[in-house]
Amino acid sequence: MANKNVYMYKVLISSTKNGKELPIQNCKRMFMDIFGKHSKNGALDLTLHEYEPVVMDIIENTEEYLFAKLSRKRPNNSIQKRDYKTLKTTEVLAPDEIANSGIEVFTYCMFGYSHGILSIINAKGAPHTEAFSQMFAMYNPEYTLDAQGIPNSDIVRELLVGRAPEINKIHIDIAQPHPQILEELLGLNDQELCDEVGRKTSSLVIDVKPSFGGKLVDDPGLITRLINTLQKNRARFNNIKLVGKKDGTGAQKEYDLYEEYFKYQISVKEIKRENGHQVEVNKETLRQEYRLKMMNVYDANKKTLLVLANR
Repeated sequence: MANKNVYMYKVLISSTKNGKELPIQNCKRMFMDIFGKHSKNGALDLTLHEYEPVVMDIIENTEEYLFAKLSRKRPNNSIQKRDYKTLKTTEVLAPDEIANSGIEVFTYCMFGYSHGILSIINAKGAPHTEAFSQMFAMYNPEYTLDAQGIPNSDIVRELLVGRAPEINKIHIDIAQPHPQILEELLGLNDQELCDEVGRKTSSLVIDVKPSFGGKLVDDPGLITRLINTLQKNRARFNNIKLVGKKDGTGAQKEYDLYEEYFKYQISVKEIKRENGHQVEVNKETLRQEYRLKMMNVYDANKKTLLVLANR
């Protein structure tokens, strides 16, 4: 099973001229107009840079929603074709094919016309919300489309209201640490060496742990104060994660204080057994499963999402 994160966004459409936001119900007419005038073979070109084509494949476009695939071309010099019996490699595309053809990485997205909620499965290298913004920039420049993350204000609530909460590790990623911190931690007495290391250091990662079998903090009041303090000083860090338990029993869980926006994890079976061998699930079956899982995520969280998105 492959685990994927579905990220949720609130779409805003505004006038380029005066910045006035339009009712979200207008978006369906705008989308239909763009698709009708500019799509070819069920696909829409969203390329910003010639060397990196981006395309939206319109899979389903109903009265209620758009279900689409967002694709980005991979550089031919970063991929290869291999025969696993001989282990020989060859080019995926011949030099004369590169200009007009390509191998793409893609992901799926779903957009509800009535509520303006956009769901995108996160896939490394694939386009994200910027593809929708680019669609308006290219084909309807009188308006802008902005996809805003839906805030998740209850991201650590279950830890705070747990029956017997405890924190057993604090993971901190400090952005651009001061050279003095590195000097003291590493015991560097060589100023030239300290300056060189400090100049090239982008972050410092620290794990704060208790003694074996112990707990860092298990007082609910102190846990609340710790979380509030870390969130207040978040500008100093790249990331902060707490590891703990809400009820003092069972497995520990990671709480990401920077995970401010709604995301949901789905599991999709990409490999199956057939005649005793592992084979890939075909793309059509995968596509239908992704569509179903994305719809289920929205339906299960619809009430909360619409309230937080003010829709």
